[in-house]
Parts: sequence; structure tokens; C-alpha cells
Amino acid sequence: MMKKVRWILISLGVVLVLSACEESSIEPVNQEDGQEESAEAAENSNNNGDDETQESNEEVEEEIQSNEEEVVEEKDLGIGKTVDFNGLHVTVKEARKYEGDGDWEVPENDFFIILDVSIENKTDEEANVSTMLQMDLVDPDGYAQGIDFMVDTRGSLDGEVGSDRTMAGEIAFDVEEADFYEFIFEDPFMSGQAIWKLEASDLTE
Repeated sequence: MMKKVRWILISLGVVLVLSACEESSIEPVNQEDGQEESAEAAENSNNNGDDETQESNEEVEEEIQSNEEEVVEEKDLGIGKTVDFNGLHVTVKEARKYEGDGDWEVPENDFFIILDVSIENKTDEEANVSTMLQMDLVDPDGYAQGIDFMVDTRGSLDGEVGSDRTMAGEIAFDVEEADFYEFIFEDPFMSGQAIWKLEASDLTE
């Protein structure tokens, strides 16, 4: 119990030094590597070395960056899919249904859903992660399902993850029965969300 309380306090104390007016950079991670490298090579081949061409390339890069910033939300991702969220590769590896142990771990609603999530930091700096500030589970009507810190889960999704390091852990939600749920990962200080759709039929037990 003390472990859960400690992580709650850490979650509430997390400070992310980010601008509130910025948009998150969100895009699915393609399992087939090399497409991005090919695009960069094609762009570099157009650079002939003179000032006029360099200015043209800079304008193209700015336009590409502007278009990327407009894509601030990815919906209907599924279990096993990875999203690059501001340099954090977030993957929902598994979602399982848990009825509780009948003693201390008893759901107030119908049952628990436990998500197994990994977060790989692909940036050059440390990143802070908070379940309470960045993660939600909602039903088809948009009602949030509460996080339950009393369920004995594996690992933790709260704290600091270093550059090129991976944080993995489980998070439990006390849920009402529904046909599907949406797991939302976001940055409270920036716009944009990554949304995984979890069908009830996909839940393991």
C-alpha cells in the first residue's frame, strides 16, 4: 500500500517543463524501417550546394514540419501498436480483464482492466511520466474509468525514464462493462492525444 501511495505522490508532483501553447508531435511508428531515411535521402539529393537551393530546402523542411504539427491526434490504434509521442515510443502490449481476488482487490464497478504498457525514450533528454496526468481510459460514451492503485500490478509507469531507456509497467482501471474502451495518452501541457481502441473481445483473462 505504501508503494502505491508513494507513486501517487510522485505523479502529483511531476513537473513537465513544456509550453502550454505547443502541439504534441504524434505519429504511428512504422514497423518497416527505412521509409523515413529514404525520404531524407531524396531531399538531400536535391541540394546542389548553392545558396538559392539551400533556401528552397529550408522552406520545404519548414512546410513538412508545419504539416506534421497539424497531425496531433491518432485514433483507433490497437493492442500491440506503437506511437511516437514527442519522442516517446508508447506501446500498449496487452489488455486483460481481472475480476479481483475477492478480498482486498475488489472492483467498485464490474471488473478491472489491466494494461501492460511500455514507454521507450528516443530523445536525448530524460522524460517524466505520470499515469494520473497523462493516461486515461474511457468508455464508448466518453466516461472516464478510474485508476485503481490498490491492485497489485507489475512495474510502474510513474517517474523518470532516461534517454534511450525503456519504462514498462501495468496500470489498473476499475471499469464498467462496455463493448470497447479507449486508452488515451497525452501531455497535460500540450495539445494532442494518442488513442488506442481496445475491443472487449481483445481482453485476455
